[in-house]
Amino acid sequence: MTTVSSASQWGSPTASRKALFIHGLNSSSHTFHRVASALAAKGYLVVAPNLLGHALRKPGVDFQVQTLADDLLPYFQAAEYDIVIGHSMGALVVLSLLKYLPKTKPTSVVLIDSSMELTAEQIVDGRDMFSSDVRTNPTAEDYMALNPLWTREDAIWRVLGTHIGRPTNSDDHLDGNVPWSFSHLIADKPAAAALTILVADPSKLECVAKFKDVRTVIIANASHWIQYEFPELIVEEALRNIEVQDNRQ
Repeated sequence: MTTVSSASQWGSPTASRKALFIHGLNSSSHTFHRVASALAAKGYLVVAPNLLGHALRKPGVDFQVQTLADDLLPYFQAAEYDIVIGHSMGALVVLSLLKYLPKTKPTSVVLIDSSMELTAEQIVDGRDMFSSDVRTNPTAEDYMALNPLWTREDAIWRVLGTHIGRPTNSDDHLDGNVPWSFSHLIADKPAAAALTILVADPSKLECVAKFKDVRTVIIANASHWIQYEFPELIVEEALRNIEVQDNRQ
């Protein structure tokens, strides 16, 4: 029997189309609540697992992104997905899972504001950025004041994601993936999969310029949390890939 880890779910279990969402560092499955609700309203079953070491889950044997990906293999054994979306470190997990996507079934893959390549200096800066919320313990009101496009629900899920994860997640995962280099995994994408990368910071796209079959989109006026600020654009890009693939068949 195939077993799967803890997850959130939106939509009908009998939906004919399915989507898999993978959250990022110091977050949880509920970070996708607006995107998932929108896709569920369009007839999708959306499943969002909680990664090892997050949402009260114990960590695995190590903190490598590939270990996080391997833990999610039961989801690929249980179903095939029309859409796969990952945010931040979750996008790197998606990259590590590309080799397991069906070779002929079209899949829409969307990566949200992920840093695929980091220098040693950037890892140090990233450690400070990711762990700042753990140290300062901001409230929902703090997040809403800093992020005017966030709803109160967005802010509450952000607070919860931080509190139910391990306090050392940032350091453990950054240190456990040196050298931080993942863009080469794009080469594992099956020809049937359409890949779109959404970023707030254009510099994150420099490492993917050599991949000609990747669609890249810069989201103006967005922060790292595009799924809170512009969820409709994520849905639009995911469905755009589906439409393009359907037209090719």
